[in-house]
Amino acid sequence: MDVDFSPNPAGTGTTSRSRSGSRGCVRKLILTLVLMFVLLMAIFSIVWFVLDIQEPTFQVTSFSVSNFSVSATHLRGKYQMELTIANPNKKIDVMLDHLNVLVYYGQVGLSVAALKPVYLENRANKTVSMYLVVRDSPEFVRKEVPESMVKMVVRARFEAGILPSKEKFLDVYCGDLDVGFFSAKDSGKLLGIGKHCHDHEVEEEDD
Repeated sequence: MDVDFSPNPAGTGTTSRSRSGSRGCVRKLILTLVLMFVLLMAIFSIVWFVLDIQEPTFQVTSFSVSNFSVSATHLRGKYQMELTIANPNKKIDVMLDHLNVLVYYGQVGLSVAALKPVYLENRANKTVSMYLVVRDSPEFVRKEVPESMVKMVVRARFEAGILPSKEKFLDVYCGDLDVGFFSAKDSGKLLGIGKHCHDHEVEEEDD
């Protein structure tokens, strides 16, 4: 009895068409997902553009010095500063972190402080306080009293509902901090009602 094991041409063709159809469906599905992702990102970008992100504002509202002494080669003192941060956005919340504050006396960097993260809801503001102690700065300083200034590097994360957050790294500069010293000459405070700071974007990232 002879048994015919020859392949069935019709069956083979059906299997090939089935596999080809499956691969085609997978390609269409991947293409659809990619197009949906691109469309979604485009929509998010348009929404962020319409919301018009405004960077937070910074203002030095209080700046005082105590136990201050300066010579031709050394400087010592204790600095206390209050910084008011405001979120001008109407529909965007802001998270500020990586807050590093550096105090300068003339061109000499004196002390640095790292602040805790600050969260600001839309149209909100918050005042933060910081203390910096300069025990012994070996940098050469002038005997006259130059203006103090504060520099900060901060990361601002902008959040709005379900939208992916956006980040900006800001370089903040608070200059012309004129300190008036009392008769004792070792303590002083900021002249005027406060100093607004200037900032510019260093880098921007998307999540």
